[in-house]
Amino acid sequence: MRIGDVLYGHFEVEEVLEQLILSNEVQRLKDVHMAGPAYLQNPLWNETRYEHSVGVMLLIRKLGGTLEEQIAGLLHDVSHTAFSHVIDLALENESDDYHEKIKADLVEHSELPKLLQAYGFDYEQILFDDQKWTLLEQEAPRLCCDRIDYTLREVHRYFDVPLYEIKQFIEDIQIDDGQITLRSIDWAVWFIDQYYKVVIDFFYDPRNICSYEWMAQIIRIGLAEDMITMMDLMGTDTAFIEKIRRIDSEVIQSLIKRMEAPASYVVCKKEDNYDIYQKKKTRIVDPVLIRDKQLVPASTVSEKARSKVEQLRSDSEQGIYLKLI
Repeated sequence: MRIGDVLYGHFEVEEVLEQLILSNEVQRLKDVHMAGPAYLQNPLWNETRYEHSVGVMLLIRKLGGTLEEQIAGLLHDVSHTAFSHVIDLALENESDDYHEKIKADLVEHSELPKLLQAYGFDYEQILFDDQKWTLLEQEAPRLCCDRIDYTLREVHRYFDVPLYEIKQFIEDIQIDDGQITLRSIDWAVWFIDQYYKVVIDFFYDPRNICSYEWMAQIIRIGLAEDMITMMDLMGTDTAFIEKIRRIDSEVIQSLIKRMEAPASYVVCKKEDNYDIYQKKKTRIVDPVLIRDKQLVPASTVSEKARSKVEQLRSDSEQGIYLKLI
């Protein structure tokens, strides 16, 4: 199977990857949006978990990762519910990891174990501890393929960052003992800037915040009043929308109308009479470089990098207050 990606180019992949890509579990992700219900406010915000998952797999491949790690990358988000992280807001799960908590159970009750076993792979060894795959996952603020892919993908699509810059950044990556490092402090600073656009300018865009708030309210009300079940959230975004449209509830139907109309708001302060406050998971990056054969964070090499990392941390921890008008 030959597969292509706008960021990384074209690759011929092994049969096991082909079959995993064609599986119902991965195909479902074509209708699970990365930004949750935000595409209802802005149809251009339409990146899916499928695009991201395939992208992570290909980036791992491009950086020399094993076939097992590519499999882990392809399937790392397979347990995301409809509308991605909106479930975390609905359940007040501040760690944003509901999909990780249910991953083992979802995998065990899917066709993935049988498929992987048919090709001689131990699904438990590959899928149940992403932290063992050092290209795929790293604790913040280090870089990993998961963090890199959604950043590059979203700044290219939503902020018009040109492909030539993205490709030059990828060329600056080097792998040291399984760790993603950068050669140049300039590209480290560049990536911090791109990450800021995603985490602050995009994730905290008021339209994004409003859509999350209203869908989270729908989920809370629906679950509390037995109008929906958690199994409804294990389908696609489209299927879930169709489900809630049929619910005989004025409150839920009013919230759906809000999500589908342009949000009217003003950004305000804590002391103001605000309607919505959201504080997302704190996300920062501080890319690692090699200096004198040592791995050192960019923030210790460059004052500009240090200042940008601290600004990212501060703005990420602040959250946002909105007054609806």
